[in-house]
Amino acid sequence: MVNDGLEDVFRRIAWHYLHICKEDKGQYRKELPGHLKPFETLLAQNKGGQCFIVGDQISFADYRLLDLLLNLELLFPGYLKDFPLLSAYVARLKARPKLKAFLESPEHVNRLLAACIKM
Repeated sequence: MVNDGLEDVFRRIAWHYLHICKEDKGQYRKELPGHLKPFETLLAQNKGGQCFIVGDQISFADYRLLDLLLNLELLFPGYLKDFPLLSAYVARLKARPKLKAFLESPEHVNRLLAACIKM
């Protein structure tokens, strides 16, 4: 269920940002809080946001959510300021040693979506 919700949000990013044009991201930015609120709520329901998106162990849904949130940061720097649990979640996941190493690697930094957004 979480993965399907993430897919919906990602598709909206692709439509508004990649298919229309970079300049037309204002409307999506206005809608973004409504798309992220369910994930903040779900996180809050799992040990007050101190755990993962579903359960006590990291899962595919966590990696997918983190990827989405990091790409949104490229599009809308500082957008997580209105989402304290998601912001802390991103910081906590990015600090995991293996994940941190991957996020700093050329494979991640130069991947297609991140490279397109940075252009």
